[in-house]
Amino acid sequence: MDDAKKINEVMVSLFNIVLKIEEKAIKESTIHDLSITEMHTLDVIGIGNGRTMSEVAQRLQINLSTLTTAINKLVKKGYVERFRIPSDRRIVKIKLTKEGIDAVKEHEAFHDELIRKALGKVSDEEIKSLIVSLDNIDTFMHMQMAKPIRDERDYSLGIIDFQNLHIKKALFQGGMGVGISLGGLAGAVAKEGGMGIISGSSIGFDEEDFETDPQKANRRALKKEIKKALAIADTEKNRGMIGVNIPYNTEDYREYVKTAVSEGAGALITGAGLPMTLPGICEREGYENIALIPVISSLRAARVIIKNWQKKHRKRPDAFIFESAMAGGQLGFKESELLRARELYYKTITDIKTEIEDIPLIVAGGISSREDARNAYVYGADGIQLGTRFVTTKECDAKESYKQAYINCKEEDIIIIMNPQGAPCRALANKFTKNLRGTDYDITEALVKAAKGDVKNGLVFCGSKAYKAKKIDTVADIFKEFI
Repeated sequence: MDDAKKINEVMVSLFNIVLKIEEKAIKESTIHDLSITEMHTLDVIGIGNGRTMSEVAQRLQINLSTLTTAINKLVKKGYVERFRIPSDRRIVKIKLTKEGIDAVKEHEAFHDELIRKALGKVSDEEIKSLIVSLDNIDTFMHMQMAKPIRDERDYSLGIIDFQNLHIKKALFQGGMGVGISLGGLAGAVAKEGGMGIISGSSIGFDEEDFETDPQKANRRALKKEIKKALAIADTEKNRGMIGVNIPYNTEDYREYVKTAVSEGAGALITGAGLPMTLPGICEREGYENIALIPVISSLRAARVIIKNWQKKHRKRPDAFIFESAMAGGQLGFKESELLRARELYYKTITDIKTEIEDIPLIVAGGISSREDARNAYVYGADGIQLGTRFVTTKECDAKESYKQAYINCKEEDIIIIMNPQGAPCRALANKFTKNLRGTDYDITEALVKAAKGDVKNGLVFCGSKAYKAKKIDTVADIFKEFI
């Protein structure tokens, strides 16, 4: 028997036997009145504030009628309850009862114990090799959800020359805030011929008047950091660019745009909403040569932006940055969408690229190696944006304690929390997240605390693969690896 047949045989056997073991364990437990399907439904509903029926149906990939029948049974058994949202009585959600929560915890404990026993006689080195192999198989399986549009042998992160976007190397550095992506890092990336991006989010956190006049402090700091970046980059010589990431929900957004452009930024990167007014701002201010790059999380967002900009301004974006569900920080997905978004990662890249055609597509989130970048390229990426990889560089503006938090973390330390608006964020587990209760906290204050070096009591954003960081690199090292 060849290797492929043997592996297929083992995988099919494992799938079937685990289901049988799981079924037997449920029957012999305190939750013996549940079927495997019902148990998996409880897992999807999850321990939390509840989900809508459509969210659960989407996760389970079943229709609402089928789910309604299943939920009715679980309600009758006492594991699930329905409730209405006080702010909108029309919306009905479902959540686990105490019995449902206990069932999910018991089920999780069963799986943990099963894996521990299965690996009981396997060495640490064999386990590490197994994890790598399974990760590779998992990636391959996700890639089968889409059809490649390029040959991997043609992989290149070379020149992008489109409208107002002109860079020698299609490698973007993520605009990570607060206080991570500043002039030092952005300048070093642009010096290598890529897109160095300064985060405008609370950039003036270290200014004396930040507490009393944050807008003034932020604009002053932004000017300083752009000047610093341009001095390092020598963009005309090295064919890189300096961009500024300004969230669309930023107070006094227009003034930040004016500040960035007037100080010499070559690109404006905007997420946290659909930047419908951005072209109009640039038209009124006479900014004809600035590259406008929206951050999106879906094909729908790209469609809406293109249609709106073309109709109102006869303009198209200079590029799109597709930020996937594996990115760090505040994610452009609902919690219920995260798993599905990961499953459709490659398909989404292909769908967006097919739709936007010649507009450059930059893919961000979950990319930590040349192989990750090549996979994204095959499915439609014209360029790659790295965030986490640039944090652990010599040139990154973050404090050393911040960098070491990445290097010291393990995969299980990377968690999802909710921001004050109830949207998911990816961050490192620490004392701050452990003590977090709900969404009643000042996110800016927490991010600033970490930026100043208190990585135990502050909020440390990170990407899904931060645990792979093992040493301090240079920006040049990363370009050599990916280009």
